[in-house]
Amino acid sequence: MKLDKANYEKLFKGYFILDCVVRRKDFCYFILEQEHDENREETALTSVVTFVTQPEKVRLGRIWGGQTLKGMQRMKAGVSYQPKEQFVGVSLNDHVYVVGSGEVGFEDDLQTTRNAAGELFGMRGGISKSRMIDGWLWLAGSGRTVGRRLGRNEWEWHGTIPDKSLMDDGGFLDIDGFSSSDIYAVGGHGDVWHFDGKKWRQIPFPTNMTLETVCCAGNGQVYIGADGGAVYMGRGERWKRIYHGDTTLTYRDLVWHQGKVWATSDSGVWVIEQDKVLRPELPDGVRVCAGHLSVADGVMLLAGMYGAALHDGKNWQRIIDFNQLG
Repeated sequence: MKLDKANYEKLFKGYFILDCVVRRKDFCYFILEQEHDENREETALTSVVTFVTQPEKVRLGRIWGGQTLKGMQRMKAGVSYQPKEQFVGVSLNDHVYVVGSGEVGFEDDLQTTRNAAGELFGMRGGISKSRMIDGWLWLAGSGRTVGRRLGRNEWEWHGTIPDKSLMDDGGFLDIDGFSSSDIYAVGGHGDVWHFDGKKWRQIPFPTNMTLETVCCAGNGQVYIGADGGAVYMGRGERWKRIYHGDTTLTYRDLVWHQGKVWATSDSGVWVIEQDKVLRPELPDGVRVCAGHLSVADGVMLLAGMYGAALHDGKNWQRIIDFNQLG
């Protein structure tokens, strides 16, 4: 299953991994972006690469495959199970690309001015994160943007949250939830909001640090990553700081896997267990894959500058080694 030289040359050479997502334990996606492009907005190339761990389940029996796209700025990788099981990529410049359940290709660009009831509600910010909650794809973005994908070319925008200027630090960088009626969105300087299925309310939070990531964990707690790797834990209006942080990079992803929270940035991988943030013992070939994390169907995908590794719930497997292939 490990990436070979031929597929590296065909799919990965000249690109870096921008994001990744697990669709099922036998289906993963990587978003790649060209390493060098002087006119990104007009000519940037983005590639959506598929990795299949059980090729006998797909029609052509291929482990690796990909599609090159133009003009997709900083695409975020997402997956939905409702209303169909699909990969959904959303770019910073509002393009939407979908793969799965018999569909491949672009949908209409994201619209900016109306919610599900058709009401005008102000400007929508650029998309910063996508998450699957209760099987549905949710988006978070600047200006306190929140949206949910209802189906092909159909989005529900939550315009009842008082929006922030798209030029300031307010707004959302991440979103996660225990269910569709128990969702947290975070960003800005201590900007935390909760959705109960009907309305959003701002949560009093004990810091004005910049908040970057959130994870609604399987132990019933919410974990929020802040400046310098600081971590807050709590729920509702009860929060405590469990880690002061010791890195210049904030966490890019927080996920729940195998009874603990996992965190990553380009500078490393951490686990949060029993209110402590620790460096896990990882094989050297896995540790260097730090950068992005995705979890679904019992497996966790780690991908970054030097390659990618997959954890099947018991063991790690290195699936991409750029040092060996480059």
